[in-house]
Amino acid sequence: MKKAVSEVIDWAIYTVLDEQKKKAISNLLSDKQKNRLRKLTRHGKKHEQKQLLKQLRHHLYTLGFTNRALSELEELYLNTTDAYLKRMAAWELAQWHANKYTKEGARQALDYLPAVADGETDQDQLRRAAVIKAECHDMLGETEEAKNVIEEALERQAHPDLYLGYANLEETIEERTYWINKAMEVYNLQPITFQTTNEAVSYDDLTTKPMDKKFSNGPKVSVILPAFKAEDGISTAIESILNQTWQNFELLVVDDCSPDNTKEVVREYMKGDGRITLLSTPRNSGPYVARNTALKAATGDFVTINDSDDWSHAEKIEIQAKYLQNNKKVIANTSEHARLTEELKLYRRGTPGRYIFPNMSSTMFRRKPVLNKIGYWDSVRFAADGEFKRRLIKAFGKTRFVDLKSGPLSLPRQSVASLTGSSAFGYNGFFKGVRLEYVESLEYHHSQADSLYYPYPQNERPFPVPEPMWPVREDKAAGKRLFDIVIAADFRNVEENDNLLQEIISLKGHNKRIGLIQIYHYDLANNHGVSPSVRDLIDGSELQMIVYGEKVNAKMLVVMDPTVLLDWQQYIPDVAADDAIVRSNEMPEGLDIGFCRKQMLSYFGKTGTWNKETSDLSTIIQGGKKVSDNARQ
Repeated sequence: MKKAVSEVIDWAIYTVLDEQKKKAISNLLSDKQKNRLRKLTRHGKKHEQKQLLKQLRHHLYTLGFTNRALSELEELYLNTTDAYLKRMAAWELAQWHANKYTKEGARQALDYLPAVADGETDQDQLRRAAVIKAECHDMLGETEEAKNVIEEALERQAHPDLYLGYANLEETIEERTYWINKAMEVYNLQPITFQTTNEAVSYDDLTTKPMDKKFSNGPKVSVILPAFKAEDGISTAIESILNQTWQNFELLVVDDCSPDNTKEVVREYMKGDGRITLLSTPRNSGPYVARNTALKAATGDFVTINDSDDWSHAEKIEIQAKYLQNNKKVIANTSEHARLTEELKLYRRGTPGRYIFPNMSSTMFRRKPVLNKIGYWDSVRFAADGEFKRRLIKAFGKTRFVDLKSGPLSLPRQSVASLTGSSAFGYNGFFKGVRLEYVESLEYHHSQADSLYYPYPQNERPFPVPEPMWPVREDKAAGKRLFDIVIAADFRNVEENDNLLQEIISLKGHNKRIGLIQIYHYDLANNHGVSPSVRDLIDGSELQMIVYGEKVNAKMLVVMDPTVLLDWQQYIPDVAADDAIVRSNEMPEGLDIGFCRKQMLSYFGKTGTWNKETSDLSTIIQGGKKVSDNARQ
């Protein structure tokens, strides 16, 4: 009976309900009800298939198994006889190739997209597939084919993402603006335009068409604008704030020790508008320290952010402030955005078939209750918007934070250089490396902390984060950090290897500087993060997590288990070690040692000594000279 109920619910969720209906139902359910529903559906066929795809996607993107996970997705697509599973595998493969933004990637994505649509009845999914298909045709110079795809999709469903997709296919700025404004019209937003006397139109010519309405008597809004080396783009941001329909605001510009003329540009605007204040950080520390500097000085009822080179629609503050004004129980909200490149094309940034999505940095909140209860932003160099939102929800409740379906109230500037160059510390629709470690660390802290109040200045970290996120980073000899020993292992299930945990504890007692590298086993059944037992030991000083994108010199590198070398994974930091050891005392039968040695060489530049002895880590490094104290945080 229970299995029959599970199958019926499973069928309804994955066959009858589209994404919007599922989300609407989810918002009505409590966490307890959601957990009961998960238990009921966990053995349903569609649920199990979706979980398999979720784990393959997690291994492909987040864990960086770009060879094996991609290969298994391809095998699944080719060999499955289940129509749903084939469609979903084709969708994952199409996204992977389309997100390369290359001609070859576009061709490969187009090979899979027919299977995505085959038998699909969900109009939202068909629309997302159409957006990607049109992008791929456009990448190949097949503009008419791309337009046909969007036009056919519009016949099925008028939608703002399709309008923006069509805008990307137009040659003239007038035609692009027409389609962008079709999207604005869906949300009853004032049209945009580009004002310039030059023949060439640029992002900085962007403006909202003039309106008669102005609001001067509502609650005061503090708009925080952190800036670093922003002299070329900050005028666009400032003018978009000065042109807001909501006029009761203060604009707090915080210069983060810019070496250019950012301050001079701001001072020119201050001469004409008394609502602008210029603040400065004592040393370059990143945008969140700059934000906190302004938040400490803010006097508004509500607080929001505008990045230094991003344009905001004239109704942005009005829409968000009015919502807070009219919904007294809501503590904070966000609006939506659509990213615009310097070539004036819309950019998805890794979101599957969507141009319009929530803008995390647009969060507007009630200043006094938020400051009293959770304090300031986490003082890290990047990625703290999500942490701030999590604290707001944990402190005030999920229903008191609202992501408004506002339409694109910001068109953030997407630099052309960042479209193809994927930064190790960047975000392109999924967490990896440093951002994954940050999320896991903050989640562990939030789950056990007595208080989620963060002061400013933040003299002590509430939880450890990797060095690239520190406001004041280490001085590095030749760009590399120094460690006594670096331990590479899969730290997700250390409870099964109590010796490893005890050895790490023992090492801390030797007053050595220790780095940990999370290197994964390929295991689709494992969706855990780093073990809480290890989290308890990481202090961000004597014991630190080293992440992809960092460069490290170490006296000793120890790989604790050779089986983590079996499948190539991308997100491994750059470690140059004087000596390297692979602990090989418990090698499984049939292990391809030659292959594993090649993996060691590709990761760390040496094959290492394969040590079959059971010497503990303390013995291995005994007598080693400690690295200089000036390498510490």
